[in-house]
Amino acid sequence: MATAYGIHIGNSSGCLAAYSNGAPAVIANDAGDRVTPAIVALNASEWEIGLPAKSGQPSSKSIIKHNKRLMNCDFTEEDLAYVEASSSCRIQNEEKVVYEFETSETTLCLNPDKIATKIYSKLFTIASHSVGSDGDLKLVLAAPLHWSNASRDRLTKCAELAGFDVLQVISEPAAALLAYNITEDAAEDLNVLVYRLGGSTCDASIVKVSAGFMTVEKNIFRSDLGGQCLTQDLAEYIAQEFKQKWKLDPHESRRAMAKLLHHADNCKHVLSTLNSAHVFIESLLDGVDWSQNVTRARFENIISSRITACIEPAQKAIESFDGKISKIVLCGGSMKIPKLQSAIANLLPEAEVLSGISPDEVIAVGCAFEAGLLLDMPESNLTDINTEVEFLGRDIYMKYLDQTIKLFKEGTAPFSQNMTTVDPGEDVKNINFTLHENPDTEEFAAESFNVEKLSKPFTLKATLEQSKISLQVE
Repeated sequence: MATAYGIHIGNSSGCLAAYSNGAPAVIANDAGDRVTPAIVALNASEWEIGLPAKSGQPSSKSIIKHNKRLMNCDFTEEDLAYVEASSSCRIQNEEKVVYEFETSETTLCLNPDKIATKIYSKLFTIASHSVGSDGDLKLVLAAPLHWSNASRDRLTKCAELAGFDVLQVISEPAAALLAYNITEDAAEDLNVLVYRLGGSTCDASIVKVSAGFMTVEKNIFRSDLGGQCLTQDLAEYIAQEFKQKWKLDPHESRRAMAKLLHHADNCKHVLSTLNSAHVFIESLLDGVDWSQNVTRARFENIISSRITACIEPAQKAIESFDGKISKIVLCGGSMKIPKLQSAIANLLPEAEVLSGISPDEVIAVGCAFEAGLLLDMPESNLTDINTEVEFLGRDIYMKYLDQTIKLFKEGTAPFSQNMTTVDPGEDVKNINFTLHENPDTEEFAAESFNVEKLSKPFTLKATLEQSKISLQVE
């Protein structure tokens, strides 16, 4: 029996979700965390993935961070420099990018694909332990909107080498909308702002949803904005507090600053849900420990100068779009920060902000939802981008009693549905439903229902099939 999963691996963290009992749910890792750091480290001769790689003494092991940037076939020199600055091993970029890991016995050389495979293998182990019976682990992945097909293929191969059976790779904005089932719930055309602020990158997309189909109208991507900027500001604040008390400067020690950034990042995540966080750093510098409480109000004051820059991509996307935006979907771990959520919401006061799912889990949940849908579909070639689909050629109306409604509009995709609430009144025993190409033409199909035994009002479900429209009482 196959199980459907969704995975989103960003530059800083990864999330695994499964589709079961008709709904997606996030699966916690072996440490009980719902999100796993996308970090790989070689500690002596032992590979560490996730939290073990992030924790401990950074100076004692070779660490790779932000590997996803180099999984993009079109990565830039700025991407390479960013990964080099945040990692602690040598990176060669002659014919191909290679990480060099020094051990006591030899030098290991691994490319970004092998690092990505190790992260997927970690998630495969977590997924395998969650499955009650043996079976294929079907997977849907999410990739950045601007990635090429070649970059997406690299992701697929890494996941397959880890043991997954990859069904499809979808874009991150599409996964975000699927997580909230916006394509199914939308009774009419609507525009949605999908804003993702991750660890080191950011993008704003305006997506039009029409008859179950999504079209990206605007997209702005920034590789210089992310939660790392906020972490750096908090670390600088703690460093200044430490220096003021002990007259010792953590900036003089690379090890001290690495520990500061690690604890500042943990503090930032705690303050996303709680009003205060305690920071304790053992032997920060010259054997001196540091203990401090940081309130959410203090943290928001520290990052206040960054807020405008963080929401700038969303503001530019909104200003360049001529239309009403009805909903906002927040993604990325940094969007858990209440101050940032409020700043985005204030850009569109009349729009509904969807926040029922943790922002760092949204994309993985959407992927799992898509995987569940695909398992219920007949087998098809999901990699063929030239599949022909016939859309409805004209509007379809439905008449019943003294009502006339537009059932499906021109351009609607096959297998779309329309749910209509019908209140027949006390004296009505039978209702005839007739279909028309416009309100004044003769009917081309009819259906009659006896309503005496039905609850009043009742719901009528219309389904647009390949050669007919079926009507069914729910």
